[in-house]
Formats: sequence, C-alpha cells, structure tokens
Amino acid sequence: MVSPSYAQFAVELGAVAAGIAPIQRFHGPSQRAANNSRSFLPTGYSPEELLPGARSVIVVAVRIPDGVLASNLAPIDTTYAFGNFGYVHLNRLLNSITYDLARHLEEQSWPSLPLGPCGATRFDRQAYEEGRTIGPLHGIFNLKQAALLAGVGRRTRSGLVATPQHGTRVRLGAVITTGTLEGSHVLEGMPCPPGCTICIDACPMHAISREGLVNHVRCFSDLGRRGTTESESLDEMSKAFPSARAQSGYLPHENAAIDGFGNRVCRAVCMALCPLWKWQ
Repeated sequence: MVSPSYAQFAVELGAVAAGIAPIQRFHGPSQRAANNSRSFLPTGYSPEELLPGARSVIVVAVRIPDGVLASNLAPIDTTYAFGNFGYVHLNRLLNSITYDLARHLEEQSWPSLPLGPCGATRFDRQAYEEGRTIGPLHGIFNLKQAALLAGVGRRTRSGLVATPQHGTRVRLGAVITTGTLEGSHVLEGMPCPPGCTICIDACPMHAISREGLVNHVRCFSDLGRRGTTESESLDEMSKAFPSARAQSGYLPHENAAIDGFGNRVCRAVCMALCPLWKWQ
C-alpha cells in the first residue's frame, strides 16, 4: 500500500476538504454502516463498474461562498449568484480538480477516472410511486455515500453531507483510481444537534421528512415553478432523467441552474439556513 498525501494534493488544487476510501469500504461493514436508516443507499454504479481494477476513491469538496448563500436568501427577484457560483462554476472547478488529480495519479502508472461532480442523473419512477423515496433520483456514482466512506463528512437530516470545517456549504467530486491508497479516518455520529429541525421546518416544499428522507420530486417541483403540480413534475422528471442506465440520463441544460426558472422559491434554504458551518 502506498500513502502519499493525495488528499492534501487535492487541497492544494483548490478543494477545501478531501479524503480517501479504499475499495473494500464500498462492500464491507463500513459500507453497511454508511447505509443505515439515516444514510445513503448505494445508487448508481460501483467504483469497479466505472473503472475495472479500481482500488481507491478520492472524494473532494469545494466550498460555496457565504455571500452567495446570503444573496440567495435576500428578498430579490433572482438566484443568479447561487445558480452560477453555488452550482455551475463549482462543477467546473470540481472537473478541473479531479482531472488534475487523475492526471497526477496516472503519472504513477495508475489508471484513474475523474468524475468531477458526476453530472449525470437517472430517475426511478417505480421506486418513487412505491414510496421508496430514498434513491429514486441518482447519479452515475453515489458521491454522498463515497464522501462518508472517505471521511470527508457526515450525513445531515437534510440529506446533505456536512464537512467538519464547512458544514453543508460544499459541493462534492471524486476520482476513482487503480492505485491502492491509504484510507482516511471515517467520521462517526450525527453532525446535527439533537432536536434541530431548521431544514425540515424551512423547506417550502416539505420535501424533508422528520425521518430525514428527501422527496426529490417535491424538491424539483419548486411549488409548481418547474411543473404545475407534483404529478406533473413527476412526469417532467421521468422524461428529463430516464431510468435507463447512465448513458441515456445526462442532464442536458446546465444553464437552467443559472436563473433559468427565475427565482427559486426554496432558495436552497436547507443549505443556506443550516447552522453547522457556524459552529466549527
């Protein structure tokens, strides 16, 4: 096993946090522990399916500026700043960081797959209609689960991953590599304080349940702004994000994130109001 600090290299490239998960964690007791009732189901492809011979996964996080989220909560008729600098620009930054990481790993003769923010999505309508609200909308690789297994953060009640230094104000990316790297320490416990329901109470779509499950269709609908009713949003998502494997499920128009629907009703309040970042 080799143990150069690739997590530290990711930070030098622009990440605010990074961690490493050996491939065994995706299949052993650690994986099961990360999939308890308050965690994430293993949706999408496994590391070995995406990269034959995979041995390790490096997960990186970049921070959403505080001012971007403050602007998102302001009573103005635009969420441009969040759509651009809380989403699209950070996705491109994650692409750059994970590409440079993969390139560096391949200089050590380890084929490596940069995934960036995993910008491909599929929707399982049957799972949703059967009431299985965990995992009906998922990407080609489960970044949130990988972040837990790599010690980057812990799952919050809102379904977001909170890092120790920056709370939920982050976006995630990953690199899968054939290099056998030393794993980071996995963080234990629930980061949310007992009884805190700020995200649940603030969500205007009531998309977050008291049990910590997230209804992706309600979140997507934005109180009718992306579909007149929840059922119409369900139809729209079924067409936009096909359930047939990743190759037919790519999100086609990232410009929709930049004020493409006007000011979102939710204003990402689950992230903007989460107090975890203030307590670090």
